[in-house]
Amino acid sequence: MSAMTNVSSSTPSTSRQAASKFDQGEFVYNLDLVVLAVLAVLVLFSLPRAFTRYTHLPEWFQGLLLHTAKIDVPVQLDKQVAEAPITPLSRAYFSPTSPTGGGHGFNDFYTEKAYNGSDEGHGPRGNLNRNKSSGSAHANLLRNTSTSSGRVRRTHVNLPSHMQGWSSILPSVSHYLRLTIRPGLTVGKAFIVLAYTVAIVYAGLLKSNPFTQPVRSGWVAVSQVPVVIILATKNNVPGMLLGVGYERLNFFHRYAGRLVVLAVNVHALGFIYAWSIAGTFTQHLTVPHYRAGLIALVCADVLAFFSTSFWRNKFYSVFVATHIIGVVVLLGAICMHSNPSVPYVLIAVGAYALDRVLRFVKTRYAYAHLTALNELGMTRIEVPVVNAGWRAGQHVRIRVLSRGMGWFGWAECHPFSIASVAKSPNEEGLVLMCKKAGTWTTKLFDLAKRAEYGEAGGYQHGVRVLIEGPYGGPGHTLFASFSDLVQKDLRGESRLKSIELVWIVQDPSMLIPLIPTFTDILSQRTYATIHISVHYTQAGNAQSALKTLSQKPLPKDLTLHAGRPKLAQTLSSVIDQACALSLFKRGAPRKSGAGGINSTGPCGVIVGVCGPGGLADDARSIVGAVDSKRRKQVGGVEIHEEVFGW
Repeated sequence: MSAMTNVSSSTPSTSRQAASKFDQGEFVYNLDLVVLAVLAVLVLFSLPRAFTRYTHLPEWFQGLLLHTAKIDVPVQLDKQVAEAPITPLSRAYFSPTSPTGGGHGFNDFYTEKAYNGSDEGHGPRGNLNRNKSSGSAHANLLRNTSTSSGRVRRTHVNLPSHMQGWSSILPSVSHYLRLTIRPGLTVGKAFIVLAYTVAIVYAGLLKSNPFTQPVRSGWVAVSQVPVVIILATKNNVPGMLLGVGYERLNFFHRYAGRLVVLAVNVHALGFIYAWSIAGTFTQHLTVPHYRAGLIALVCADVLAFFSTSFWRNKFYSVFVATHIIGVVVLLGAICMHSNPSVPYVLIAVGAYALDRVLRFVKTRYAYAHLTALNELGMTRIEVPVVNAGWRAGQHVRIRVLSRGMGWFGWAECHPFSIASVAKSPNEEGLVLMCKKAGTWTTKLFDLAKRAEYGEAGGYQHGVRVLIEGPYGGPGHTLFASFSDLVQKDLRGESRLKSIELVWIVQDPSMLIPLIPTFTDILSQRTYATIHISVHYTQAGNAQSALKTLSQKPLPKDLTLHAGRPKLAQTLSSVIDQACALSLFKRGAPRKSGAGGINSTGPCGVIVGVCGPGGLADDARSIVGAVDSKRRKQVGGVEIHEEVFGW
């Protein structure tokens, strides 16, 4: 895979002359400097929000390590505060696809103007997805304290600073960059890969003929090995600097890997062609570093073959095994093939080693309770001893250490979005909701049923698990800094005004086991308002579920509808209410104290989408269609995406 440093006698003379006059190593080194310069520019653009986030001290510790924390007793509001008059408020737009969270479940959607940016709240929320991987990360459902007099106004003592994102500052540019070319590919992503492709092609062709001077393509390939390996790690420096999870950078890892494989083949075929013409092919294969180069070529092609979507989706274990073995052999072969390539390999190995160390540090060994939710076809996993350390929208990777998962079930690590809130007042631990979507999740569901009914076979009510994370999430975005989202409102640390939650399911029966959770959420409201609407899309088996639901009225602000929601109208309504709040505050007196009015107007609307790529495309289209004047008046409309199928 690496570049040839010793040009054999059978290499064309033009290649030897060009190599002697042109420093190949320095040239590709400069290519890497260009890549780093582009990264530095992107980091520079992300600094304002990063600075705003980390001036809020709790953000230094949230979303890093799972741990056990002491739960503070909720603050009791005195009578004077509880009886304070209600202030007109704007409504936030919050629509989780599945309030129960989980990585494997329904195809559903949430649009969120109130995404829990704190690590506090109550109740699971998120999406369930039928895709193999959990790619989707879910925000938490929220808890607010209640009083007998209804919603109250409280003093905001530690509001997080709000910094508009570039999508609010340059909405037109952001809209065009988010236009979908095909599923999973936006204009912005296409621009990035196109620019990278131009850079690689330029580096490969400048003063070089790939047919007669194949050395250059080898140098280009090996110079990009660190890029591919770094972006493959769960804990990578570019993602940390940009405030972006590894799952969002995975598309670039795959694309850069394809270009590396292409460059490797061009490099190898150039020499193979020259040797074949000269009749010295067999002779050259007796040279050790040429044999090592051939091994590197085979490894690169094997990696490319088993990295296709077919193997990732149908035989994920094979994909992982070939990746691990192939990369180890590949890097070793590169070192044996070309000594000047060793520094690039060492950088890649160092990045991978750092990732493994951090993954070990972020792993917890714990006891988990399993519950089978038959109506939802899901398994609820709760880890009581882990109750803090994650942010809204983050996910973890879990291994279940049980004989019930099969001989090799313990070796499988699967990602699931966290479906509970950190430091929950009801002392709930970390919760995952796992939809039956494959062999592993089906075994987990069966294990939960056996545990629940106490059947024989050595199964207990719980199992030992290894939990790694948290990962992903909103990055440098502080959802609590918008005039929408939730739980820190209790502590006077949120600009939250309202939440609109929309959940799309296939069958209304899926709502039944979650009514207690929704009821609890709605009963805990204070300053912010919450409205939950559930929409079912299939009416075939709906009659029995509707009959069951009709026996007891649903809580106020929890509604059930047939058909898909009109999300554009919902978002428009949210913006109207936020704009109305802005007008109210400009004409209202400024107060302070328990019932004080925040002197600032709306801090924007944030829309979250969690679900398949098609739903994310719809959400981007809806956000992009917002009128610029209304967008400015409300303080900006932004979008955060958690898309299935990483």
